[in-house]
Amino acid sequence: MLTLNLHKPDAAPVRRLQLSLSKGARFSVKVEWDCKAEHQDDVDVHALEAVNGGQGAKVTALENILSTYNTTRMSRTGALRTNPDGSFATPSGGLSHSGDIRVQGREAEVLTIDGSKVSAGVNEIPIFATVHKADHGDGHEQEHGDDDDEAAFADIDVCVVTITSDAGKVLGQYRLSDEFGEFNVVQLGSVMLGAQGGWEYVPVGVGFQGDFNDVLGNFC
Repeated sequence: MLTLNLHKPDAAPVRRLQLSLSKGARFSVKVEWDCKAEHQDDVDVHALEAVNGGQGAKVTALENILSTYNTTRMSRTGALRTNPDGSFATPSGGLSHSGDIRVQGREAEVLTIDGSKVSAGVNEIPIFATVHKADHGDGHEQEHGDDDDEAAFADIDVCVVTITSDAGKVLGQYRLSDEFGEFNVVQLGSVMLGAQGGWEYVPVGVGFQGDFNDVLGNFC
């Protein structure tokens, strides 16, 4: 099974989203989050270059996993090279990321999917958002006084993921802090290669508890 080191140095029931399809080769996934308190929980977006032969999407190599945890900047075993500006991409160039942003409210992280560049045989690109606990400032009360509590999207005042097509059409805009507040992982959907050769975004909307290695366990 493929696993990633989820440590960053220095530093349920199915929920259906509204169906919105758009054929095309290029999509972007933008995540923005903000919090009034001194909140440092970190939100990330990830994607997989996967093959679905009818029994679910699967990945067989670390190089097909676009995740900040899978970069040379974050891990000695990272398979994806981190560029000087912090960006990274899969070897095919089909999946790219603008770079990890740890200070919320300043910039957006953007994940770009280019279906014309993905490796041969890839026909599904699952997309995920995760949140993990970094630090809570004095602005947040800990109801149970347990520092080991896992982070959840509800801990963040506003956490929005926007998915758009290459034409700029918004395919989905999801307020994770409201819609999936009790969870720390959400599979937003998948970009899938249709029978006619066009790519389309298909929402999934599944929230659950775990970490990104738990996610990978379902796709390996």
